[in-house]
Amino acid sequence: MFTVPSFPNNTREVIKHGPKLGATPRVMVGKNMRRAIPVSLSLLTLAWMAGCGIVSGGGGGIGSTQPNAFSGQYAFFLAGFDSNGLPIAIAGSMKADGLGNISGGEVDVNDNGTVSSNSSLTGTYLFDATGNNTLGTIMLTNLVTNVAQPLGFAFSLQASGGFGSIMSLDANNFIAEGTMELQSASALSLSAMAGDWVVTINGRISSIPTSALGRFTLASSGATSNVAFDRSVAGSTAGTAGPTTGASATVTFAGAGPDAIGRGTFTLALNDALANGTQNFAYYAITAKRFIAVETDANGTLIADFASQSTPLMASTVVTTGSVFGLAGVDNVAGGEITAVGQLQITGANTGTLHLDSNDNGAIVSGATLPIQTVTFDPTIGRGTLAAQSGYANGLADSMVFYLTAPGMGFIMDATAGSTNRAMAGPLMAQAGAPYSAFTDLSGLGIVRSRGSSVNDALALVGLFGLQSGSSKYELLFDQRFPGSTGIQTQTDSPATGISLLGLDPSVGRGTVSVPSGSNVATEVFYVIGPNQFYFIDISPLSSGLIGASSLFFVSPQ
Repeated sequence: MFTVPSFPNNTREVIKHGPKLGATPRVMVGKNMRRAIPVSLSLLTLAWMAGCGIVSGGGGGIGSTQPNAFSGQYAFFLAGFDSNGLPIAIAGSMKADGLGNISGGEVDVNDNGTVSSNSSLTGTYLFDATGNNTLGTIMLTNLVTNVAQPLGFAFSLQASGGFGSIMSLDANNFIAEGTMELQSASALSLSAMAGDWVVTINGRISSIPTSALGRFTLASSGATSNVAFDRSVAGSTAGTAGPTTGASATVTFAGAGPDAIGRGTFTLALNDALANGTQNFAYYAITAKRFIAVETDANGTLIADFASQSTPLMASTVVTTGSVFGLAGVDNVAGGEITAVGQLQITGANTGTLHLDSNDNGAIVSGATLPIQTVTFDPTIGRGTLAAQSGYANGLADSMVFYLTAPGMGFIMDATAGSTNRAMAGPLMAQAGAPYSAFTDLSGLGIVRSRGSSVNDALALVGLFGLQSGSSKYELLFDQRFPGSTGIQTQTDSPATGISLLGLDPSVGRGTVSVPSGSNVATEVFYVIGPNQFYFIDISPLSSGLIGASSLFFVSPQ
């Protein structure tokens, strides 16, 4: 089935896009899929390596896998919706022993403001031996307070076992997806975590889609300084606020630091034009460069992703000949999902270009090129802003804010003032550099993940993408969950085959692929970050009947 080339060591995180609930499914593969695998091939890039023994060569196929591919302490987090369509966020840590057993874990679950936890997770995990069923499953045996059934997940791993995609797969019928990553014991203390950090926070405050970007300096005592945050609320009259600094923006970590498996707590207080108050989080340390968190109060269902910031930054750090972004948010008018992918180029203080594609709940902007009118950048905190001509009209934003972790790298967010704000946010990734080609950038095998941002477009997906054996076409094998007319629908071992590359711009890195669906063909667009790393969304014409809502596939870790 698959030809398995060598896998990159720096596989990152991709983006997805899937069909709109109630719309004609876009990619009909296997059984009557309602939500055609957001085959947003955003996945080309995810180095999937189903945990370990993928067999290469001749007959292709996913070969026998051994449980020792999954070994060590892993932090994970997921976000999505519960079986009633209410927001849910989950974060935790669990230990795999390499023999099929799970132990030594903790988890925090926030189901629409109802917070539960368990500090003694146990269970089992299993790899599929043939690739004809779920690529990997984890079933926990003990309950989490206020959660009716034990948690369970489907997952996919890089060959090294260091990073993977994870989605809910249990009787609770949660539609949630995220990442899992091997933790480093040397990072499990505040002294090891001390330094400069950039964070992206996404989810809901009450029921309102909200995103925030910020940065701070963390001391080994848990105190923070040099705090700055920007916040966006989709559809709010106020729309956006920031930068919020000083006493109006504080982050405080509990002085005891993380426990033996990396769990600790912190509070975030933001008082701006959009909201006032303090929110509580549980975090899980992963490495000296990353940790994750979930909100643990009744005020919202936010998840947070932290990346270390290289300092000092220079004024020239803002200049980038090519950075790829992938943004997801909620349309302020239709209430459906909106996504955009593209390339950002900043060549000077007030000069630059945006190349982008956007899907606003089925309204497509394809191959737009927009001039950047103004750029600001503060190297002391790594915060910048830009104004894009006709950005909102082209499915993006007229004004955006970004926080950089390094040149061309960081997170970016819609900073448009007023009710047109969509709270779009996502990663910003420096490209490897032109020229881009299928031979150098599309030859790998990848793990894939996808999640819907709107309840109307709820979806969770993990899978494997690669070249078909002996062919120039690609194939996707995936598991997914989505809401249907008869409740939560789950599909495993669903293949999409015969996916063709239609073209790839060698200078920008923009490419398109076609995905057969009966007598119709869906079209996906992607932007290359580096070898086997991209962001994808669907841009099928409305007339095809295949278009759905939008959402992003990521390639990771960050």
